[in-house]
Amino acid sequence: MTSLRSFPAHEAGAIGSPIINGANRRTSDGFRHRTLSALLQEVNDTVPLRDRSDLSSFVNWKGNAESPIHRWLRYREAYSPNLITKLGLGDNILDPFCGCGSILIGAAENGNASTGIDINPLAIFAAKVKLTPLSRTQLTAVKQYINGLEAAIDSANRWPIPGLSIASKVFEPTILDTLLRIRSLTESSFSGDKESRDFLHLAWVAILEKVGSYFKEGNGIKYRNKKRLKTGYIHRPEGQWQLERFGCDQRKFTLDTFCAHVRMMIQDARFWRKGAWRDQIAIEGNVLEMDRFLPGKKFDSIVFSPPYANRFDYFESMKVELWFGGFVDSYESIGRFRKASLRSHLGADLNRSCQSVANLERFIALMDKDASSWRMGVPDLLRGYFDDMRVTLKHCRSALAGGKCFIVVGNSAFAGVIIPTDVMLANLGLECGFRKAEILVARHLTVAPQQRNRLQSLEDNMRESVVVLS
Repeated sequence: MTSLRSFPAHEAGAIGSPIINGANRRTSDGFRHRTLSALLQEVNDTVPLRDRSDLSSFVNWKGNAESPIHRWLRYREAYSPNLITKLGLGDNILDPFCGCGSILIGAAENGNASTGIDINPLAIFAAKVKLTPLSRTQLTAVKQYINGLEAAIDSANRWPIPGLSIASKVFEPTILDTLLRIRSLTESSFSGDKESRDFLHLAWVAILEKVGSYFKEGNGIKYRNKKRLKTGYIHRPEGQWQLERFGCDQRKFTLDTFCAHVRMMIQDARFWRKGAWRDQIAIEGNVLEMDRFLPGKKFDSIVFSPPYANRFDYFESMKVELWFGGFVDSYESIGRFRKASLRSHLGADLNRSCQSVANLERFIALMDKDASSWRMGVPDLLRGYFDDMRVTLKHCRSALAGGKCFIVVGNSAFAGVIIPTDVMLANLGLECGFRKAEILVARHLTVAPQQRNRLQSLEDNMRESVVVLS
């Protein structure tokens, strides 16, 4: 294995140019643009690219916010379960990055069997709840509990506040008190019925952002007491924003939000009446150890969307839900998840060793060394990301029983350079033993404003695609 920071200098040369040593020389924007254009063309020519704009609404699926069962927990990164039919997947499907279970739910509804893996304990918990039908008796008990919740809440004890440093900052005091009493009452009321308790706990976790003083934005959370303008953030008047958001009775607002979410879930439970819900398996684990979770198991098709190489840290953006939901109980535990996760973000363990990837160093060599992404360590992130994806693809090749592997992925741009992730993953797949590769271009992605001038005429390389390996 080669150390992350010990790639030989001869690998850094760009096509048709002298070797570029970042410490001593810089490429001009014009030279970088011309060289990048030629390099992208060369790399794109290694794999067939086919227009499949009909897939655009399936690879970036906004419908999960309103679709029954899928809508139980807002999960930003999801794609449509209709890919099962759109891509002609087989009867037994593997999703190594299953998130909250979009494909698993789709498989259950279609009568297929599926297995999903994810390192995020909250995502796997949500998937398992969605895939575990409650009986009529259980649903009736849940309904009765909700109907009597307001009368019982004052007598409930408060659940302990988690050790998250911002725990008292992300909720108004009255809302926090109400949430903790709901949590405690749910635990005691359904102490002997784990399935119903988990059903209610998922609803409780799902409303935290709705009733919270925070919201998810970008790579983390922001607070509702600030308002974003074109010129920056301004503070909203204390007392006014709470009244606008929560109304004059914060306790009632919290209870109503929780009860409405549970009733919506009960309404969706009718979709459990048909399908193969208990034929689906959700596993909490690291995809890099997939062979340990699925020893010798074979699948007809594999479909997944890995975290994109875009620095997005899911554990940071979901830290409130992870802590309050009891999925992590210390900074050490959330740190372990973050370090073990795919090296798609700067909080992962970028010091793990890795092997070089064809063409990657040529793209890294063209990056602007003065850019913030360079200083933050994006080159090491990219090296780790593609090495982790190589390991993943090797596991997928071993687990596939003659069918195809589909990877939904988006390209990224850093420091004035586009990284053609789809083409690089296609070539990694061939390296890992797949015989054929093609890319189905689903839609084009928007170039970030700070990159736009540098990447003019190259925007077509910013795309979201389905990589097909067979």
